[in-house]
Amino acid sequence: MSDLLQMGLTGINLGLMYGLIAIGLTLIFGVMRIIQYAHGEMFMLGAFVLYYWTAEFGLPYWPGVAVSAIIIFGLGALLQVTLFRPLQGKNILYSLAVSLGLVLIISGSGQLIFGTITKGIPSAVTGGVLIGGAYLSYERIVISSVSIALIVGLWAFLRLSVTGLAIRAVAEDPDTAALQGIQTKRIHWIAFGLGSALAAIAGCMMGSLLSIVPTMGFLATIKAFMIVIMGGLGSVIGALVGGLILGMIDSVVTTTISGDIALILSFVVIFLILVFRPAGLFGQNWE
Repeated sequence: MSDLLQMGLTGINLGLMYGLIAIGLTLIFGVMRIIQYAHGEMFMLGAFVLYYWTAEFGLPYWPGVAVSAIIIFGLGALLQVTLFRPLQGKNILYSLAVSLGLVLIISGSGQLIFGTITKGIPSAVTGGVLIGGAYLSYERIVISSVSIALIVGLWAFLRLSVTGLAIRAVAEDPDTAALQGIQTKRIHWIAFGLGSALAAIAGCMMGSLLSIVPTMGFLATIKAFMIVIMGGLGSVIGALVGGLILGMIDSVVTTTISGDIALILSFVVIFLILVFRPAGLFGQNWE
């Protein structure tokens, strides 16, 4: 029983972090209708910013997370303005080609700059607690709490703030939003930067639990797309639910069988969901 609880707690922790990555990706797609395949590279860069902040410069962990989020927000906004804005309204394959190019450039540059040896981010807190016979580290508790706070904060931001309402309006109908006086170009770079920042924060937190390498973005991108497809393109709630489902699969199946079987089962679950819900669990049909 304690083993099952242990896997469940780990699955929730993983699922919340997966959800952060996927929510950032679905936010970008929902607003701009583009495929940002280099989203995992934002995840990777966020982790390395925190690594140098803490391990190399010896500065505090949480301010480093904030600095990482701000830097990657700026990078995401810059990429949107310089690379993706000219592609707005064009065939989605153009944005896919550009983002694939970014994957090669950022990943390759990362290997040259950061090296290929795995690195680790010092833990923010130490120790843990026993819950029903299962051990849960304080670090995972804090990371889960921060993930929940960010998700709830994003939900409140999108529903209560003027900018958040504008983001929702542009995601729902960009032409009508523009006619109402909303500056859609401004909303685009804000959404792109915000989605990138969420990926960076997830990278910071996962980087303190696991080792980091410049190629870690690829798997993060695959996971994010799996979750977004499962939950539904453009759905924040779907990204969260999909993240929790994938986190539980990874935790339980990887622990009891193997990581390869967990990956296969994840795709099987996606196929089954798409058979009965072609738009995903909470998605809508996009034209």
